[in-house]
Amino acid sequence: MSTIKSKFNINDISEYFEFDDNCSSFKLINSIDYNDKNFNLTYYIDENQKLILDSIDDLCQKEFPFIQNPSSKILEQIFLRNKIAKELIINSVVQRKAEFLKFEKNDEDHKVAINIAKSVVHDLNKFIYKHKINHSLANIMLANLESSLNFYGKIDLLLKSNDNWFLCIFKFSKSPYEDKYKYEAMLQKKLIENNSEIKNIKIFVFNPLSDIVIKQINL
Repeated sequence: MSTIKSKFNINDISEYFEFDDNCSSFKLINSIDYNDKNFNLTYYIDENQKLILDSIDDLCQKEFPFIQNPSSKILEQIFLRNKIAKELIINSVVQRKAEFLKFEKNDEDHKVAINIAKSVVHDLNKFIYKHKINHSLANIMLANLESSLNFYGKIDLLLKSNDNWFLCIFKFSKSPYEDKYKYEAMLQKKLIENNSEIKNIKIFVFNPLSDIVIKQINL
């Protein structure tokens, strides 16, 4: 566990699971011991080792279903573009070795995704400079098993300055989905607060396709 995770008791469960593209779900890859604080997760693992909790994406889709059903082909193209863009952004964070992020492109076949990711990394560097960020945590996985609403989610990016924590959520849409983004931010905030000692977190949506590319969400 990293020093910052340990210091703030961030209960990242990503070491136990791996995403399986064949079944589009997370599968258990490391056993969870009975004495482990995450043992209750085993009650949500089926016979095929799949995690059967709702994800934040599932809950958002239930709360805010598509008004018009786009074709499956269009959805697949959008999901692939967004997936690649987010992977490029997170890779830039993970590979960070200096004060600022260096954009690393590794997929020349998806120029739109590359341009989106490059724009977000540029905005992140401005954000890092403005808020004097000195710690970053990317792509952690958290679960909420302590209420009537049990779910899990991947946290794109957490940034920390000397005085504040920032939750960064990446979106790539021209359409304004303010209520949906606020609902997702509330769920992510709940996951973080229930799985760490982080409180009073500030939340920002980074969306290079929006008129306001960096927007704070107040809950």
